[in-house]
Amino acid sequence: MKLTHIRQRLRPRYRFATSQGGVDELDTIVVRIEHDGTVGYGEVVPSALYGQSLETSEAALDAMAAELGDDPFALESVLARLVDRHDDQRAAMAGVDSALHDWVGRRLDVPVWRLLGLDRPRTRTTFTIGVAGMDEVRVKVAEALAAGYEALKVKVGVEHDHETLTLIRESFDGPLVLDANQAWSPSEAADRIRALAQYQPAMIEQPLHAADWRELAKLRELGVAPIFADESCERPADVVRLHGYVDGVNIKFTKCGGIREALRMITLARGLGMQTMLGCFVSSSLAIAPALTLASLVDLADLDGHLLLAHDPFEGIERRGGVITLSDRPGLGVVPAV
Repeated sequence: MKLTHIRQRLRPRYRFATSQGGVDELDTIVVRIEHDGTVGYGEVVPSALYGQSLETSEAALDAMAAELGDDPFALESVLARLVDRHDDQRAAMAGVDSALHDWVGRRLDVPVWRLLGLDRPRTRTTFTIGVAGMDEVRVKVAEALAAGYEALKVKVGVEHDHETLTLIRESFDGPLVLDANQAWSPSEAADRIRALAQYQPAMIEQPLHAADWRELAKLRELGVAPIFADESCERPADVVRLHGYVDGVNIKFTKCGGIREALRMITLARGLGMQTMLGCFVSSSLAIAPALTLASLVDLADLDGHLLLAHDPFEGIERRGGVITLSDRPGLGVVPAV
């Protein structure tokens, strides 16, 4: 197998910000795996949160290129080898995992979701309102509601949370997911969450720093809303560790390493009676498609990374209102936009 990669630059329509900072543009990496006349594609979306950068991802991809072997159908053994050798670069592994699944689907002329025995991916996604001034929040919410989104995810953990949420609740009474992105310490989180109860959140995501995961159980006991772990839950083993401390986990390919590892996390969580959510970073449809492939297996989807862009370089995910559907094209179902 021949693996090559190239950077692509993406620009959100609006600056995308959380309690931890923001971006006006970003680069991701498009992975290309060619073998026996067939080509598969994947996208690497590195995050500094997990010790990843463009440079570390590219170095890992260069090393992986010599480790793939000659059988793209041997997904389990190939990807197990990559986990063993590149455990700290799971974003790069996710790009390779996606490209391999895309290759197999294209080779067999079937969508990956059918290859996995799943229903055609069709799910309601939340739409994210990032940290911003009130004028920009007002515009974003108006645009989201006009576009038909029925569930919003709001980044909180900053000084003007209440101003933001009051403004949003003036025009939106649907499901509201509040994502603090590790904003609070254990000593302040309970009071913060109690104060947010008036906005009737459907869920509160990662209120504490990742290392403070043991304290999440106390916040769950408040009964304000289900508590989900994001940054505290990277790998399959974390799902087991978090059982009893949270109501659910947010599974992202950048953290776990792709389709195969995400399937393990979903299976573990469901077996333990925990809720599951598929999440994402700002990215193109090429990174969203493999996660959307698994949408029929989870409770919630926050797969709007491509919907936040000024221009998406890939196409194949249809949106009607807040519902996104993956195409029935072979492989991951997305192709470069014309």
